[in-house]
Amino acid sequence: MKPILNWRQLVPISITLMAMLCGFFSILVTMESRGLPLADVGSIGVGAGAYHRWAALLIMLAMILDGLDGNVARRLKGCSEMGAELDTYVDMTAFGIAPAVLIYTVMLAGHDANSASRTFWRVAMTAAVVLSGVVRLARFKANDPHRGQMGYTGLPITACAGWVAMLVFVSQSKPFERFSLSQGPVASLFLLGVLSFIILQVSNVRYPKPTKHPALFIPMIVMVCILFIPSWIAVYAAVFMVLMVLSYIVFGPFYMMHAMRRAAANPGNPVEDGSDCDH
Repeated sequence: MKPILNWRQLVPISITLMAMLCGFFSILVTMESRGLPLADVGSIGVGAGAYHRWAALLIMLAMILDGLDGNVARRLKGCSEMGAELDTYVDMTAFGIAPAVLIYTVMLAGHDANSASRTFWRVAMTAAVVLSGVVRLARFKANDPHRGQMGYTGLPITACAGWVAMLVFVSQSKPFERFSLSQGPVASLFLLGVLSFIILQVSNVRYPKPTKHPALFIPMIVMVCILFIPSWIAVYAAVFMVLMVLSYIVFGPFYMMHAMRRAAANPGNPVEDGSDCDH
């Protein structure tokens, strides 16, 4: 029988569980918005816009906590098999199901939201988000003994979650409230991005692990903190994060090609193995 977890392991596991709750609460908040008008867009109120923004914020908070748990585990030397297993469930809940539910609900806001064609696309798109996420995580767990420390095969599931959360946040905030995600050109761009992420998640394109690099992870923490400031600064921080996601998608594979060439040229370099810490 294995010994019980020590405090070094319980600290990162507690952070992982908080990330799980953020994902779950995001789903609950999104469900509470059903049937409400968008009259309070950009302000504090009880309309659907306020609920959508909070659902998006909870996804982003889960993303920060999910990145912190592995870093904390390595710092405290508190990596555990339980923590690694919990992280998979967090990823599926907070970055697979929660964004899918948010997409489904936001797409209801169009004037033709009840049409058969719109219902079909809502269901098909959100189902694809969930299925792509499941396949992505299962392949990761089965094929990557380094738990992402050497990079990912396929786009991380958090990229799609960040795209959905930040575009929903921006579209429900002033001065961008006229850019509807339920219909029009912005909605098409939004869904095209989601579709691209669905494909990239199950592709063989290599991406670096963002939370491993302080130059990427620390600015992301700062930006997410700014999102909770009730002012115009939060909206432009969200716009900046959308651009960060796009930059990661475009330039991440080039970074990995360079890193792999460098590793091939220096085969004696040690590999950081975080197999028991996180994804």
